[in-house]
Parts: sequence; structure tokens; C-alpha cells
Amino acid sequence: MSRESAHNTFWHIYRELDAGRRFPVGEPTGEIFENVPAVLLQVAVEQYRAHLGWSRWFYGNGEFECLQLIYPDRSGAFPWAPGSLVDFRAAQPDLTAGNWAGLRDR
Repeated sequence: MSRESAHNTFWHIYRELDAGRRFPVGEPTGEIFENVPAVLLQVAVEQYRAHLGWSRWFYGNGEFECLQLIYPDRSGAFPWAPGSLVDFRAAQPDLTAGNWAGLRDR
């Protein structure tokens, strides 16, 4: 995802949350991107140190909720799907408690 697309996406999410709207967690939703589904998954606390340095500094600890936004590759496959591209999976590592929060088995 380009920097501009990421920026616009997070502003969209912020505005929706600020308006009181909530997105589903753990299931595909078409409410984030216009042309593809996305999935929000709970980030495991064990991943905070490696991936959320500034957030940990901002909150003064690791006691906050964090969700990972996952989007599919150009063929529509999410990183946990068989056949998803290796480079694509590397760009979106599994930050859940493991096995993409059970999605790999679905």
C-alpha cells in the first residue's frame, strides 16, 4: 500500500471511530476500503515491543488495545490463505497470538 493510501485509510478509520462507528473484528468487512474487504485482528501483547514502540511510549505502558488492519493481495487472497504470495505475507506479518487468530483454519 502506498504511503498516501495508508494515510487516507487511517484518516477514514479515525473519522468513522470519532463518529461513534465501530468495525467488526475478526471477520471481513467492506466498510474500510471501497474495492476490497479488510479484516481487523487483535494484536497480541507479545508483539507490542517489536512493533508498537511509539504507542507504548505514548501510553506509558503496554496496556492498550491494538488492532492490525489486514488487506488482501491483488488476487483477493489474505496472507493466511493458501496460495497467497510470499512477499505479500512478509509485508503483513501475523501479529495475533498465532495462526492469524484461527483464520488460517477456516
